[in-house]
Amino acid sequence: MGEPELTTPAARERAAGTARVEGFSWGALLARAPTWTGVGLVLAFMVIGLIATESLFLTRENLTNVFKGASINLLLAVGTTYLLTTGMVDLSIGSMLALLSMILAGQITHGVPVVLAVLATIAAGALLGGGINGVLVTKAKLSFFVVTLGTLALFRSAAQIPTNGLTIDLFDRKGVGLVETMGDGEVLGISVPVIISLGLLLASILVMRYTTFGRAVFAVGGNEAAARLAGIPVDVAKIGVYAINGALVGVAAVMFVGRIQSASPLIGAGIELDVIAAVLLGGTSFIGGSSSMVGTLIGVMFIAVLQNGLNLLGVQALWQGVVTGSVLILAVWVDRIRRPS
Repeated sequence: MGEPELTTPAARERAAGTARVEGFSWGALLARAPTWTGVGLVLAFMVIGLIATESLFLTRENLTNVFKGASINLLLAVGTTYLLTTGMVDLSIGSMLALLSMILAGQITHGVPVVLAVLATIAAGALLGGGINGVLVTKAKLSFFVVTLGTLALFRSAAQIPTNGLTIDLFDRKGVGLVETMGDGEVLGISVPVIISLGLLLASILVMRYTTFGRAVFAVGGNEAAARLAGIPVDVAKIGVYAINGALVGVAAVMFVGRIQSASPLIGAGIELDVIAAVLLGGTSFIGGSSSMVGTLIGVMFIAVLQNGLNLLGVQALWQGVVTGSVLILAVWVDRIRRPS
């Protein structure tokens, strides 16, 4: 015999209610969860696995290295999150990091007060990002991909020309202690670069959520034509995110120089892959209009813990690039599934 027919409105309402309760499945729960939920869970399982299998993972020295390394990538990832929210990206951040580190070291070796050198380096980053990449994209109407691919080569060469590719050693230079503190110091047992990166992450969360500029960034990424019709200064927003990205690369350059007490025109090669992968894994959409700074933090930690785990397991550095590249492809694929339009 078949199931009895529901003939009364009350019976049909009870059945509909039961269906809604039964329909509250894991799929429905995940649909309401933040976009970074999946990578967050994988990160948690990965940490648990490393704790269980690698005794060195929980040592203070290892965790300190993980967090210090991640702090530089986090700054770069925050800048990339701004850009991806508008539907753009900057492929030159690794070369810009090298160039800005050389700019900082050059100022210090020529006797510029360290505080002024640090501020000038950050300002130079904003200029390289907003004044070159941003202006070429908005005013010259060039593709952001073409522009930043070109400046990737341009900035890298500019970093090598002054010293013919040689490293500038800053060990024991007058006043370099401030830079060293920013890159490798501690306050009350907490790493200074971690404090700086988390502070700028928090500031970016507030900017994106509660300011007119943040709303403009989301609007431009969601629908640029509609944003223009609504009176939003699209070009200003685009130049602004490139300038912010460049300034954050400048801060990262100061921290990098402080950590190794030297500047090299070869640093940062390929770092953009790790950064973009982390941001996409954190739930920021590759096509713009949707992002999560919290997700970016989780994505950066995922990449950092993954690379640290591979090191502890003795995986050769050559193979680590394979893993990172695969993670990047997976992140773009997941983004495509999440937003098929």
